[in-house]
Amino acid sequence: MSFQAPDLLLVSDVHLGAHLKPRGRGEFVHLRSQVDRAFSRFIEHYRRTMPGRGLQLVVNGDFIDFWNVEVGAEIADPEARAVARLHAVLDEYPATEDALARLLEDGAGIVFVIGNHDADFLYPKVREALAERLERAAGTFGDPGASATRTGVVRLDALGRGRVRFVRWFLHEPGGVWIEHGHKFDPACASPAALSPTRGGRLVPTVAEVATRNFANLVPEIDHDAPDHMSGLDYVRWAAARGARFTLRCVLLYLRMAGRVLSLAAGRGRADRLGRRTHDALLERIAHNAELQMSTLQALERMAPPPSSTSVAGVMSVLALDLILAATIPPVVGAVAARSFGMSMGLGFLAGSAVAAGAVAVRLRGRERRDVAAKMTEVAADVGRTVGVPLVLMGHSHRGQLEEVGGVLYANSGSFLDGSHVYVERDDRGRLVRASLRRFRNGGVVEVRSEPVPEAPAGVEVAGGGGRGGAPAVVSG
Repeated sequence: MSFQAPDLLLVSDVHLGAHLKPRGRGEFVHLRSQVDRAFSRFIEHYRRTMPGRGLQLVVNGDFIDFWNVEVGAEIADPEARAVARLHAVLDEYPATEDALARLLEDGAGIVFVIGNHDADFLYPKVREALAERLERAAGTFGDPGASATRTGVVRLDALGRGRVRFVRWFLHEPGGVWIEHGHKFDPACASPAALSPTRGGRLVPTVAEVATRNFANLVPEIDHDAPDHMSGLDYVRWAAARGARFTLRCVLLYLRMAGRVLSLAAGRGRADRLGRRTHDALLERIAHNAELQMSTLQALERMAPPPSSTSVAGVMSVLALDLILAATIPPVVGAVAARSFGMSMGLGFLAGSAVAAGAVAVRLRGRERRDVAAKMTEVAADVGRTVGVPLVLMGHSHRGQLEEVGGVLYANSGSFLDGSHVYVERDDRGRLVRASLRRFRNGGVVEVRSEPVPEAPAGVEVAGGGGRGGAPAVVSG
């Protein structure tokens, strides 16, 4: 009997463990129980409706929210600390763990694409820990060397029954689909040397991670997705509405957080020489395994803006420090200069304020409002054309989307916190033919939008489903 490539089920941004922060609210714990119940029912729904060709579950980034988990802070070794945090999170979601194990028992594979909130999966022992928990529960655990830690290309038809895999960057089916989390297009969430963003063997933090741990986690009143829809002025209004004491606390936390973020640009947020060499070696290996030219992967890397953590200007822009300095320094300088020349400090302050207003206006005119979803939509067509696929799938933005852009069908699985996910069907020959943006609610699935997958670009060989060469390649590092 010939192999039939499975349909693809994509979910992203589940953010398990987001409630395990130093200061939490009761609704965070309530949300945890809701997510655990909903995700397990979601998996059970697709187990019941699984087509004869089977399913490949792709968890497209941010499955575990390591940024919000602060347990195990006393553990010095970062890899051991991440393993402890993984176990703490999974212990909080027993129904989710059981549902994934049952999916493995059914023979479906699970691939975890590493995102920004779960970059700790770049540590080998963290990958091993998750794979062992799920595979042991499913009764499929075998040789660890042939499981989650194996490096290279893993064709879906070679995964074996009920196995767990991880990928550092993308999944690729020649002429069919490109899948990645997409955080590399968000400078605040991106890392330098992304395949091995390490310094002294430790993962370097991103601007967004440092800001989350040193501000958002300590201010439970803030909305989880605030950075995606609030400007600097919005933050000021939000704090001021809660009173002077709350505003002062936010200002002090902000100043401490800003100092720690600035230290990233001073070196802490940059990969060292070993990390960069490892990244380059992995990039070559991935290009070979994916049967792509190195120039293609390098072109994809150039599409992404530089990570904010690698420059003082990038850090200042993310934190709005450039606007704060532009607004505060000229009035102070004006007042001091006026006094030194025997003039009225008030007039000097007013003159400086006028200069500050002009400087802020200039900065605002050249500043783009942070809109991650729009940026990812814009770049999806370029990604598809560069690698020669008609379908590009991402996550990260928390906004479910399905639309054709420049001849490429782009789908974003949104965030599972609202039930959003993407399903991609194959025909009898194993070709990807239809993508659907769906939402899981109240135990059932609602189809939000469905579109046929466009034809592959001319001259591109398409992976078919009639034999062992017909399944997507899972590119790992």
